[in-house]
Amino acid sequence: MHKLLSWDNLTEKRLEQIEATDFSEVPGLVRSWKNDRLSLPDVHLLLALASARWIDHRGPFVGHGTFNGGPILRASSILSPPFKMLALLQMIAYVFDLLRHPNYGPYLMLESFEVSEGLSQTFSAFIPDLESGEQALLSQHRAAKLARQSLEQSRWLMLWAALRQYPENEHRLLIVQRAFELLDDSNGWAYREAFYRAAIQYLGSRPNVSIANKILAHWPGEDCPEYTGSIDIPTTDSLCENLTWCEFGKEPEILIESSLQGASAETVKEAIALASSSMLHSSGYDAHAVTGIHCLLDLLGNKDCPSNIRHLGWAIGLSSSRTRRQKQDRRRWIRHDWKTEESRELVLEDVVDSVMHDPTGQDAALTTKQFLLSGGDPVPVARALMEIALRTSNPFDAIHNVKMLWGHLVLTQKSQWPQRSWIHLTASACVVAQSVNSSGLRGDIQQQWEQTLSEALGW
Repeated sequence: MHKLLSWDNLTEKRLEQIEATDFSEVPGLVRSWKNDRLSLPDVHLLLALASARWIDHRGPFVGHGTFNGGPILRASSILSPPFKMLALLQMIAYVFDLLRHPNYGPYLMLESFEVSEGLSQTFSAFIPDLESGEQALLSQHRAAKLARQSLEQSRWLMLWAALRQYPENEHRLLIVQRAFELLDDSNGWAYREAFYRAAIQYLGSRPNVSIANKILAHWPGEDCPEYTGSIDIPTTDSLCENLTWCEFGKEPEILIESSLQGASAETVKEAIALASSSMLHSSGYDAHAVTGIHCLLDLLGNKDCPSNIRHLGWAIGLSSSRTRRQKQDRRRWIRHDWKTEESRELVLEDVVDSVMHDPTGQDAALTTKQFLLSGGDPVPVARALMEIALRTSNPFDAIHNVKMLWGHLVLTQKSQWPQRSWIHLTASACVVAQSVNSSGLRGDIQQQWEQTLSEALGW
């Protein structure tokens, strides 16, 4: 008889508590977590486990509960206690809405079957059978086996499978990479089978690897830019301009050529990051334009990342579906000048005011740019923009905007070209300003926030 995939008794009790709780009862749930001395990573892990167990991840409009928690948890590191709590409540609301959404359930993750084949056979058959689109359940069982028996190797195999599908939809990579980061941050690898299988549900549904195969046919092998410690600014400048304004589909050719000419990994990474933010700023697209690219850059920045993943990753970085959508209609683009205008004397409140009262996002972007160029600290800017996003948006937009802001802050801090790094949070400010909901925070979340502020201090 088929059985539910389950864990230790205490985890089961807490998961049952989530499933049985109405959103109006969330303050009591939060208090029980606090009384049990759960940390924020513990709570985000529980929400992700609930998503894996009760949400169907086969897509195409996949419930993101298994991987949005990671970036929100990391972004919470710069938030004050009240806004840590609000970020958590937005995440809870998002997951609770998915648990009760007819497009994502009812669903139960059952125990996997033991696949009767050797481990080497499982490894060799995993990618081709998954990408056939005809072995979705078998691929889940294989993923469970790999998760149990070969953790390090299976981690990179999963990321390789996800990267190959990245051009079809950035979420194909996000669902693996961000879930793994959450497991790292929460010390939750004992629960990895659920995350592997949720990801494989998605990757096994209508897989498309045509762009990845085309790139690999054009550029075989595992050569890739090497990390040398510094960027070449003229090359970065030229690469950024070419990547931003070329026709969609030309990006791999440009990136491969830069590698063949000896551009360092730092140079290529900086150019991809700047181009992605420049396109977002010019096109008026939403946070999805960059969150997948941030995920890819984080993966490539991992010193343990294997050469085959880095080889494809550098070339495929700007081949995502959101890059294609942005470039489909250039008529709406605003071409911004990289010149550094004379900076006005601004304070952080000027940035906040412009974002709150500029539905076009253009003045908000300009004010943010000038504040940063005048020496403003990017951390308070990112924090202020996160707070605006959290208190003026619904859970979906709030979570995605905070995820975008965290990625842009990381890129700003890691940039080796400070004279250009303002573009990241400037682009974020434009998106957040366009997302501000005049009615403010959703009423039930506002009520929960007011009721749980005292609990926020411990987190």
